[in-house]
Amino acid sequence: MRHIIPLLIAFGALLFTQSCQKEEIYLYNTQNTPDLSNPVIQKVTNIVWYKEVAFGSTTTEQIWTSQNNIYKPGDYVSSVLYHHAWTGLILYRDGTSVMTFVPPFAQQAVIHSKGNWMVSTEEENTIVISTKTPVSSVTAKIKILNMETKENGSIVKISVDFGDRLIITELSNNNPFGYVQDVLFRALDYNWYANKTVLTAPINPDEFIGTWAGHDDDHEFGLTDYDMIRYTHIEDLLSSTPTFLSGVSFDLKKGGEAKILYMGSGMRNVFNTWTEAGQTVYSNAKWSVNGNKILVTSDEEVFFSFGEMLFAFIPHLTNLTLLGYDGPTAIRTRAKQLYSIEIVEKVEKGYWVRATTKTEIFYAFLRKSTFDESKGIHIKDLF
Repeated sequence: MRHIIPLLIAFGALLFTQSCQKEEIYLYNTQNTPDLSNPVIQKVTNIVWYKEVAFGSTTTEQIWTSQNNIYKPGDYVSSVLYHHAWTGLILYRDGTSVMTFVPPFAQQAVIHSKGNWMVSTEEENTIVISTKTPVSSVTAKIKILNMETKENGSIVKISVDFGDRLIITELSNNNPFGYVQDVLFRALDYNWYANKTVLTAPINPDEFIGTWAGHDDDHEFGLTDYDMIRYTHIEDLLSSTPTFLSGVSFDLKKGGEAKILYMGSGMRNVFNTWTEAGQTVYSNAKWSVNGNKILVTSDEEVFFSFGEMLFAFIPHLTNLTLLGYDGPTAIRTRAKQLYSIEIVEKVEKGYWVRATTKTEIFYAFLRKSTFDESKGIHIKDLF
């Protein structure tokens, strides 16, 4: 985890601002189904567009900030988000949309942010999109500036106007990974969810006694489909970074006792200052089964804020406890974090699940693992 901090700080340093006239964005078209009479709008809908700059291309992207804008820390963070994490967009003809994001510090995670869009009645070849993003909800105007068809696909140049910032970039409908069906490329496909319906049958608690890992650090042959975490909602990726991203396992005991284990490489990088080789940091929890749901409630789960680590944003949640510091990084816990885990599919290696907390909804694979309790250390005993 320490290795990604300088990388993200460098990302922030790439941002620069110029001025443009601030304007308000209004939603005029309230139809449920967008007007598709414009042939340009037709051509950009029902197609998955990839933002090639996010995958290392040399496409030029520009970001302007209005003179009238009050500079807030979140504005710079949002600029980083669109510059380095935004990877794709699809506009469905029923008026719904999905924007995809891959956080630079969590390449095994894809965030699918849902929204709605309408055709602007004020500007030609322009849509108005209202969508959730990994850090906030936004409304923006997307104007089609140019569309070019080549042998290997189409490229569309667009401007994305947030009212106080204007981004000009290019999208392509070509596989950004070439002809290889890469693990990340498959995770970007929103159609994946179509075959992942939550099972409604009651759960037998005895089948889940044991340790279940939401990560696999044995990447000798690279990431697999089972390693990918697919988020359909994140309240705020930076202010309240999902702990599951850094490698969390659940140790479920008979009788309702449980532990949340911090066994992932990201967690070990944080705790290796205080732990001996082979030790696993954990926090206590309770678990139970309610119909088709497994409920895990932590006593004190580790809390991360990449916004604090990278940009010095101080968390303002009321249920946090400061335990100590790893250099400049604050180590906190959050009380009473509840995971509601639903089974989506059982396969030979484990279970695909949908997990819901107060701040995120994600799909992940839980595989059977082991935990040597003699080498466990409670998080509060580190300080």
